[in-house]
Amino acid sequence: MMAHSAVDPYWQAKVRYETAETPAAAAVIENACLSCHAPMQQHEARSTGGLRFDAMNAEGEQGVSCTVCHQIDPANLGKPESFTAGFKINDRDQIYGPHRDPFPMPMRMHTGRTPTYAPHMTESALCGTCHTVITPTLDAKGNKTGEFLEQATYLEWTASAYPKSGKTCQTCHMPQLEDASGEPVKQFIAHTPHGGFFPPTRPREPFGQHSFGGANVQMLSILADLLPGKRAILNQSAERARATLDDGLAMRLDTTREGSTEARVRLVNSAGQYPSGFPPPAVVARDSATPPARSFSNARGTRRRARSVAWREQRTRSSRTTRASRTLHKHKSTSSRWPTQRANTPFAHASGKAAQAGQPFAPLGFHETDDYALGSVGVTDDSDFRAGADTVVYTISVEPGRPWKIEAEVLPEREACTPVFDAGRKEEKAFKRIQT
Repeated sequence: MMAHSAVDPYWQAKVRYETAETPAAAAVIENACLSCHAPMQQHEARSTGGLRFDAMNAEGEQGVSCTVCHQIDPANLGKPESFTAGFKINDRDQIYGPHRDPFPMPMRMHTGRTPTYAPHMTESALCGTCHTVITPTLDAKGNKTGEFLEQATYLEWTASAYPKSGKTCQTCHMPQLEDASGEPVKQFIAHTPHGGFFPPTRPREPFGQHSFGGANVQMLSILADLLPGKRAILNQSAERARATLDDGLAMRLDTTREGSTEARVRLVNSAGQYPSGFPPPAVVARDSATPPARSFSNARGTRRRARSVAWREQRTRSSRTTRASRTLHKHKSTSSRWPTQRANTPFAHASGKAAQAGQPFAPLGFHETDDYALGSVGVTDDSDFRAGADTVVYTISVEPGRPWKIEAEVLPEREACTPVFDAGRKEEKAFKRIQT
């Protein structure tokens, strides 16, 4: 997704939607979005007032390149001024890396830049520059009325147990090269143009694999269809993303049967907030019974209230300056068919009875912060909902004397927004596919 951040049809649709909603601020909105999604071209345009969406060229369409991240200066990382693409590109022609005493000659000769040891390359604050997004709320005339915490992936990490344990974003999303026993494997970090090695160099470790496994399986699959020349590598990326999702959440299913069948689904989060980012995330917990049950209910559950990026003031009345609450509300969930519009999505491939737990799971050790409201709201009466874990209980009315098969699965759910397109554009087709 890093390489395709600027050609992501969902993101393109969202930009068009927001600018159509508030045309008076179209230039501000587009430039803000392009700061992270097309950072190379947008950075060059900063001195001339920013970048417009329709002015994006081949350079911008390359998305987040290697040299963007590897030239970010460490001076303001982790501070609020670094958020929402507040990163600074160093002006010393240095390419940062995590290894001491790099051999500089080849890079200097071919690019004019000097490889430089920089420990911040393995720190989460580097990722936080674009994975913390605070957008302005605007009135119809485009005037700023407040702020809205749109994405808080880095802030969620800072409010978890992981900083103290030494687990960073790179730990999971750029895993070290290891052997079958889990021991680090040394590897050359540079090669000659013909694939050989420079004589003064030696294998290094840790060797971070730039796999960037995230959670956007669906979009990677869509891009594989839209870009047939890259289909194989995008499908591989989708599989890595699916593995990241699988590794991030553990599920246990226990059942008892006394007149009715009770299924207890226990979820334990071993990742960051699960899921995280934008579109507004939620988790759907689903049980199914074979043969079909006479009744199927979940006594309690939560469902995320739909929201948008909310550039418009009227869509963010509950937001407070730098404390935009990620509000959820409780609901009673009863037997209902899985919604037809979701039945064919990669995350919801099976039919059956469903109950929504539309609630992101906080990371282990999560605690609220003074500056931002990050935690779940509306779960005070849910005694077993806590940081990193939750239990959902389903009661199924069964016929005596018959065998039953209970299955459970947990699915990340993404909420779609209303598209605005020019007729005939390929992103319209892609966006409609997301909705169906």
